Formats: sequence, C-alpha cells, structure tokens
Amino acid sequence: MFKVFVSYSTHDLKNVTELQQSLAGTGVDVFVAEHSVAASETLSEKISSAIAGCDLFVLLWSANAKSSDWVSQEIGKAHSLGKTILPLLLDEGLTLPGFISGLKYIPVFANPQAAMAQAQDLVLKQFQAKQAALRQKEQEESRNLLVLGGLVLWLFSQK
Repeated sequence: MFKVFVSYSTHDLKNVTELQQSLAGTGVDVFVAEHSVAASETLSEKISSAIAGCDLFVLLWSANAKSSDWVSQEIGKAHSLGKTILPLLLDEGLTLPGFISGLKYIPVFANPQAAMAQAQDLVLKQFQAKQAALRQKEQEESRNLLVLGGLVLWLFSQK
C-alpha cells in the first residue's frame, strides 16, 4: 500500500478534500488528520505515526498553514525522517519555509484544476514506482529461494 500524509491548515480543508477525492479509488491511502483520527485518540501520536509510515508527505502551503504550529512541526518531522515532500502552494507570493525552501512546488494558485491533476499524477507515479520495486524484490527473493533449494538438493545428492 502507498501511504500519503497531507499536512494542512484546517482553514484549507476544501483543498485537502479535493486532493483526497482525486486519489479515491487509486489504491493510495491518504492520511488527513481531520478524517483519519477518531475522537478520543491522541492526535500527536497518530500524526507522528502517520508521518513516520508515509511514502509521500504532501504539504498544502498557504498563509493559514504558515501560521499553524502543527504544520511547521509536521514539516520538521517529515524532513528529519527524510520523507519525500511534495509542496502545493495555495497562495501566491508565499515562499516555502526553512529546510524545504529549495524544493520545487506546484503553484495551485495559478490554475487549481491543473495543479491538482499534476499532484495526482505525481502521487500515482510514485505509487507505481513503489509497486514496481516491490514486484522486483519479490522476484529476486523467489530466484534466491530457487537457488537455495537447488543448492540444498545438490548437497543432499552428494551423500
């Protein structure tokens, strides 16, 4: 399974929902705290765990996100864990913060539909790449088992 963590301000939930809906039915698991954390669960633990387990960290960067303590901490955690970060810039004129300031971003403000389509395409390409890598690993493990089995048979035949 390919896991995407979405970091955002709750003020930008409309954009988050659009992104989540665009990935529905693709096999991609999208973590959105608003929908993925149940009442009574510890928010910080669920978020930390979801970031640690994600394949891709998607940042919806806006003036709202810039003023959110949660978003800045999520960015820091994703960066420190070496996660691939895909920034979607919602507001024109903003720059990405600190350690991720050099990342190429998708300018959602310029053409929201095209930007969401581009983001969906990038997520799906990474998902497909992970699936291909897993298939290759499984094939290599199968070959190794066959070689090992052949070696065991050869050793028994030497008695």
